[in-house]
Amino acid sequence: MSDMTNPHDRLIRETLQDKEDAISFFKNSLPEAVIELLDLNGLELTQSSFISENLKEEQTDLLFQIPLKSGKKANIYLLFEHKSYLDEAVFSQLLGYISAIYKSQYRADKKYSVVIPFVFYHGERTWTLGNSFQDRFILSKNEEEVFKKYIPDFELEVFDLSKVDLSKLESITLRVILGVVQKIWEGDTSFLSHLGEVFELLTGLKNESKRVEIFQKLFLYIFNVREIEPTEITSLLSHSRYNREYEDLAMTTAEKLIQKGEMKGKVETKIDIARNMLLDGASLEYVLK
Repeated sequence: MSDMTNPHDRLIRETLQDKEDAISFFKNSLPEAVIELLDLNGLELTQSSFISENLKEEQTDLLFQIPLKSGKKANIYLLFEHKSYLDEAVFSQLLGYISAIYKSQYRADKKYSVVIPFVFYHGERTWTLGNSFQDRFILSKNEEEVFKKYIPDFELEVFDLSKVDLSKLESITLRVILGVVQKIWEGDTSFLSHLGEVFELLTGLKNESKRVEIFQKLFLYIFNVREIEPTEITSLLSHSRYNREYEDLAMTTAEKLIQKGEMKGKVETKIDIARNMLLDGASLEYVLK
């Protein structure tokens, strides 16, 4: 499982806990044949904790329950990975979670619902692990034919952020947040140029309180991940359609993350206090108080 305090993971998790944004995301990331069978408007975020046989709690990233148009339900199981490397362990990891979900289903009503393992991949390298668990076994063609019936095979739905055209997403929130995550490792000039476009895109969000919330999350995310001066952010804001309020919000956020007076060209360090607060599970709102 991804570290829940990972800033990438935290931002995506919080974003997809919004029902409308989750629906928009799945409409544009699941196969059309799957979407045709699902009543996405009935999507619900459900309990994602399971007790393993050794009595240790296993916490999935996000687990959604979506009704089938036929009247039955399928559980969409999502595991978000924001690693900068390819990790083959994700297959066995998902297998363990899927098994726990099926055990939970059977204990509840002696029936099984379909589980679709979904990986959100945000790495610097292209996803090359494929999507089949069976393909991870090193077997000759003959050996595979003989032993494949003993392998608990399943396929992943992989969302590789680096290959996604975000302009196709209906949700402005998703286009903005995923757009920043998608470009977060680019050089300063390219990143800041893209960030300016993102800020302009937010003008299409009419809900003022949500707009402020998104700005707040983005500022905290950016200052946690990149070494960037708040003045570079406020400069972008001053040339956009936004007023002083958002420039002040950027500076206030930075001041919570950086020791006052410690700026030298670029931010020298991400402040340990804020990071430790996040490690302890503090909410974004609490960190910014």
